[in-house]
Amino acid sequence: MNKLLKTMCVVAAIGSTGCQSMGPKVLRQSHPQYNDAVVSVIDNQLLLNIVRLKYRENPFFLEVNSITESRNAGADCGLRSIEWYPGGTSKQIKVVPNLLGKSYQVPTIFYRPVRGKEFIKYLMTPIPLNITLGMSSSGWKLQRVFNTCVEKINDVENAPSASGPTPRHKPNYEKFYEMTNLLKKLEDANLIAIGIDPDNQHALIMRIKQNAANNADVIKFKQILGLDQNKSEFFFDSNFLKAGSNGLVVRTRSLMGVLFYLSHAVDVPVEDIEKGVVQTTVTENGSVFDWSQNASGTLFKVYCSKSKPHNAFVSTYYRDHWFYIADNDLHSKSTFMFISMLFNLQAGEASAADVAPTLTIPVGR
Repeated sequence: MNKLLKTMCVVAAIGSTGCQSMGPKVLRQSHPQYNDAVVSVIDNQLLLNIVRLKYRENPFFLEVNSITESRNAGADCGLRSIEWYPGGTSKQIKVVPNLLGKSYQVPTIFYRPVRGKEFIKYLMTPIPLNITLGMSSSGWKLQRVFNTCVEKINDVENAPSASGPTPRHKPNYEKFYEMTNLLKKLEDANLIAIGIDPDNQHALIMRIKQNAANNADVIKFKQILGLDQNKSEFFFDSNFLKAGSNGLVVRTRSLMGVLFYLSHAVDVPVEDIEKGVVQTTVTENGSVFDWSQNASGTLFKVYCSKSKPHNAFVSTYYRDHWFYIADNDLHSKSTFMFISMLFNLQAGEASAADVAPTLTIPVGR
């Protein structure tokens, strides 16, 4: 028995010594899992809030503030008996050591609600013009940036009534949609560029190549925005008191306005329309307006299904239905990624005075 106990103690000591080398291995295992989980939760929350806005229900955002994890490892030592038949003789009972190693993690997730001043700063304030135009210099197409974030340029409107709950009447958007289609053609042909004015580092400018002055798309683009056909450089501004033929005066949406704008592209069950829990938009002749004709519908689409979808990039279960973005819908996935980046840019770092109470959730094993 003394030999048996000594053997068990040695094995347990070896097991506990091995725990010292668990750190790098644990990091390799847990980091990708938490990364995937956080991304999935944030995507699901964003989609859920877009669907909520379709139903005119309050959105709510929780930020994952931090994640801590304690990981324990050890061994349980004991004895167990086994039946033994030495040399085919009668049964004997043999006592052997039993060592069971174990390892478990206890994560604690800290959530922080976005509310108060922070909510106003992140979601209700118009997206700054430098952030809006800066998205184009980071690789995003001007057409997507303008159609999503811009509500008006000069006198050309991009469905301003769609920056809130679903409007009763069809918004005005046709000229803006035509303008951004031309903008895409000019950008693809490398005939137009947006950047910082070299003579004024605080000014943003759109420059049209000199040799493109007689290009039909350039001429039409300037006509729609009321720009001087003889000029090739136009400064951006957000002050509509400066509107004129020499500049581009832009009114951007707030991030909440962007989410409302995209929520109109959410499919809803027919029974919810019949119950009147969602607003139906109608045209001038009284027919139902198809939001897929609008820029929001061409860049973003959320499908609805009674059963759980098998081809979803991101999905959320709400009001007894599944709402999802299809995995092969690259336009919608790109727009979803775009607004996720916008949210992160708007959020920034909150000051200590603005930080709301933290919700701490310990997760058992």
